[in-house]
Amino acid sequence: MFPFPLLDCHAHIAPDVTAAQVGTLKGAQIFAMTRTLDEFKAARTNPQTGLLWGVGVHPGVPAALSQWSHRRFAAAVEQAVLIGEVGLDRRGDDATQRVIFEDILRNAPAALISVHSTGRARKVVELVEKNPHPGVMLHWFTGAPDDIQRAAAAGCFFSINAAMTDEQMTALPLDRVLPETDFPASRSRTGAKVPGDIIALEKKVARLTRQSLPEVRRRWYRNLSTLAERADVQQKLPVGLQQLISVARTG
Repeated sequence: MFPFPLLDCHAHIAPDVTAAQVGTLKGAQIFAMTRTLDEFKAARTNPQTGLLWGVGVHPGVPAALSQWSHRRFAAAVEQAVLIGEVGLDRRGDDATQRVIFEDILRNAPAALISVHSTGRARKVVELVEKNPHPGVMLHWFTGAPDDIQRAAAAGCFFSINAAMTDEQMTALPLDRVLPETDFPASRSRTGAKVPGDIIALEKKVARLTRQSLPEVRRRWYRNLSTLAERADVQQKLPVGLQQLISVARTG
């Protein structure tokens, strides 16, 4: 029924996850975000099939802000194609978060960037407009309609999960949307039992768009292909994921 495996463009997985544990995820392709530079350092020594580790500096995590170093970040992103989770959060010092996030946007190489914006959606959009990057994915974005329009005009994509309302989902451009679980956050609301479990989300999107479930999943990969092309990271992705987005684009 499904020619493509499950796709999760924003989840959190312990950096010491084992191959046996990953094997229970049914071949899902997962963008595994880290929260601190130390966490990424641990994760990058643990490559696992199907997991793409992100370089994270979570704005709502004090340890992430205290560990921040432009030099360390620059060295880390040389070994990664994904940056995340980064951005702004209503918790913590706004000025410190803005300095770090702007530094990341200005100096990020060709990469995909998963951006957090809880409580500071408009400020995130303003910084992306000021420091455009073709790989930005706004994670669980709940900004106002004007914020969405501005973000889309700036080239942003949006990762959505089943905890979002129908209204929030349908406000986003369909060809810019990617799936996420944000596992383990809000499991009771997203319905995600494990990372990569986007079944509830797919059913919701199928209902809203009147597409079949396989069509919804193919669109996820097609949208990812478009984003990867814009961000110029196609050849930096794992070979298996490269093949999947190529098939989705041409099949």
